Amino acid sequence: MKINLKSIFGNKRTSPDKSSAEKVEIVHDKHVDFYYTNIINSIILYTFDATKLEEMAPILIEPLTELYEELEYAFTPVCFETVFRLGVIDSTFKNELLEFKKEVDNIPAEIWDWEFIDSHETWITIRNKAYLLLEKLGVANRTYNDDFTTIYDNEGNIIRKGKNFGK
Repeated sequence: MKINLKSIFGNKRTSPDKSSAEKVEIVHDKHVDFYYTNIINSIILYTFDATKLEEMAPILIEPLTELYEELEYAFTPVCFETVFRLGVIDSTFKNELLEFKKEVDNIPAEIWDWEFIDSHETWITIRNKAYLLLEKLGVANRTYNDDFTTIYDNEGNIIRKGKNFGK
């Protein structure tokens, strides 16, 4: 008996003129506003002092952890590259943003603690660089944009639903 595996698994070309890479780009293009917001938010968080970061607990849950995690997520290559490919952020800023990420990655583990955020020279330098970077990018305010954030209460009920970026 002969089995046609292509027909069983539905292995058909849907569009001979579009590569799978182009299809992936189209999907990511739809979410460019979300990716841009992640990049800007991650930098905004680095402008905050310890008090301001602690005030973010209703949104970020554990602000010190999220400080690092937000930056990691924002710089996920496909998301990061989409923002530049579509010209949402001018490509002249790409290296400077990557350099900022590298500097954050190089913060010693022993100073990733609340007691150092406001006083350690490394944190002060990072905070100043974040301010300057946002200024260069034309971001006037230092308000964390929670448009895409869904906020829950302690019982798991939705307090505020963010934009649905999954469509």
